Amino acid sequence: MVKRITRYPAALITLFLVSLPVFAQKTYWATRVLSFSSEKVIPFQASEYKAIQVLGKPNKLPNYGDSSVAWQPSALDAPYEDYIKVGFDTIMPIQQVAVAENVGNGSITKILAFDEQDHSHVLYDNAVNYILTKKGKVFNLILEKPTPYSVTAVKLILNTAKIKGPNQIDAIGISQSAEAIKAQIKVASDAPKELTRQNLGKEVNSRHQEFAPIISRDGKTLYFTRNYVSLLGKEKDQDVWVTQQNSYGKWEKARNIGSPINNKDKNAIFSLSADGHEAILMNKYQKNGKLGQGISRSFLTKDGWSFPEEVKIDKFYNESPFSDFTFSPDGSVMVMSVQRSHTVGKRDLYVSFKKADNSWSEPRHMGNVINTAEHDVTPFIAADAKTLYYSTKGLSGFGDNDIFKTSRLDDTWQNWSEPENLGSAINTPNWDGYFTLPASGNYAYVCSYISGKKEDIFRLELPEKAQPDPVAIISGNVLSTTNHMPVKCELTVSAYNNSIKPETKTYDPQQGKFVFVLPLKQNYQFVPYAPGHLAISDYIDLTGETNYREIKHDFYLMPLEIGNKIALNSFMFEQGDFQLSDSSFGDLDRIAQAMLDIPTLEILLEGHTDSQGDFNLNLQLSVNRVEEVKKYLMAKGIESDRITTKGWGQTRPIASNLTEERRKLNRRVEFTVTKK
Repeated sequence: MVKRITRYPAALITLFLVSLPVFAQKTYWATRVLSFSSEKVIPFQASEYKAIQVLGKPNKLPNYGDSSVAWQPSALDAPYEDYIKVGFDTIMPIQQVAVAENVGNGSITKILAFDEQDHSHVLYDNAVNYILTKKGKVFNLILEKPTPYSVTAVKLILNTAKIKGPNQIDAIGISQSAEAIKAQIKVASDAPKELTRQNLGKEVNSRHQEFAPIISRDGKTLYFTRNYVSLLGKEKDQDVWVTQQNSYGKWEKARNIGSPINNKDKNAIFSLSADGHEAILMNKYQKNGKLGQGISRSFLTKDGWSFPEEVKIDKFYNESPFSDFTFSPDGSVMVMSVQRSHTVGKRDLYVSFKKADNSWSEPRHMGNVINTAEHDVTPFIAADAKTLYYSTKGLSGFGDNDIFKTSRLDDTWQNWSEPENLGSAINTPNWDGYFTLPASGNYAYVCSYISGKKEDIFRLELPEKAQPDPVAIISGNVLSTTNHMPVKCELTVSAYNNSIKPETKTYDPQQGKFVFVLPLKQNYQFVPYAPGHLAISDYIDLTGETNYREIKHDFYLMPLEIGNKIALNSFMFEQGDFQLSDSSFGDLDRIAQAMLDIPTLEILLEGHTDSQGDFNLNLQLSVNRVEEVKKYLMAKGIESDRITTKGWGQTRPIASNLTEERRKLNRRVEFTVTKK
């Protein structure tokens, strides 16, 4: 095997481009920069155009053009040679070197390989074998046979004066295969091949710019931002607008949301809570009508939207005049697109967590798997709280900014799967962003340019395989057990196996029903709390669900007044057993706390069984069950004489005893207030 390319036939140096990804061989991309001649530096920027951008796989091709996610020497058309030397984690003989050139293709004059003794071997010298690569194509140097030495590093030498203008190298790869390494777009395996892109039409879109759509979780209300542009092309104003679906599924004529959200300055909406009662807004609203950097929140009341109040974020700043924010379905996590001192390049994605006082933690960078040296913008967290959509041109795509998706790998929100392009059916050759979904995931709303002139909002019907993991929307009211009137309270939901962090909402009847968006495959416990009431836990079992559900379910609070009585749902006994289950401890603790808070409160506990077995044994079993409950309460500090017990055996069923599922309902404990 010879070391110089001059000894190989010219035809063995080939060049390829492909617009669709086909993985045919193992490619090893450079993992570290060993040395370089120069790099373009932009003041006050982080890593755009720097040598480190050559690491990893291509982030531009098969598209062609300028990209800050590529190495660019500092000077254009320099009279001297520029070079970059990179190393690889895998050391092996090679048969191919691939170079992704974004712009200025043809400026490579030499390619050298380095063995384990760091001796150089010339693989390519374009003074002998020169081929000008076509735009958007990978430079593939394919050798007649593998090198007789293991390659640890590759060095490129460039003559930038030879090709006028900027010269950019995006990636350098090696392979043991003679099959040409091709430019690739990592398209999601579930990306639709084709779909209908429906312009929302004149009811929503106008001759002005419409962007930043925010669809409510139930898919029936759409908020968006309209940027007024004069006939001369000058921006005049920017307001938040809203439209709703009618009974025929058609969008009504959009209307300006009005004051206090809209004022004479630029206004925009970023996110909407699951129940639609809280909106997150661009900028910090001040009483004098001015706006400052930050974000605000407004609440929907019976009188309309409240005056926006500041959302406080620890150590928040943004070096860009632009920003985007999105929130998890439970409202506990905020993802933002901002520019800070340690961004990878331009605007990056950061995460912040809600604290007990309703302020937010200092933003944390979400990592270099999803962040690039380009603007990473318009994030959206899907209803499954795992899938994140965002827009960037820092990864290979079909045009300008494309929409990508990535999956959260843990609860730090800083570890993510490799982003995947949503495909050419969703992404266009123009700018695409602001991807948003209702909880059902059946329709996506996106913002795209029309013929590169203005932004409009489009609706895309997604096939089931392209939708995020299905969820359930649980909505309803919290009612009094006595008069069935709504009760203002705190309502907490938790997974039965504690696999999901509990979520608490304030239920205010004046604002409408509560709404929870919950993952499937879990059994959930719901516990309301209001002073002067006994919280009655209830359950919704989603373990057997596989498809999106909308469930309407009311929960109850019992006023602690004499004569009020309720069955304790969590007190489920195995047949013939009187041992308390773990699920009952929460209700027992709440009863104990109520009795500690109201020292004069006295109660009656009544035990019941199903009809299986001997009558007298069942009677004794019912007594044993309530006595077990009494013992637990006494252990919590409740005096014995404040608790009366009675066992009824099988004499007072509330359900049929024909099936085990119904018999469970008869094996119960009832709670009655006898004195207060």
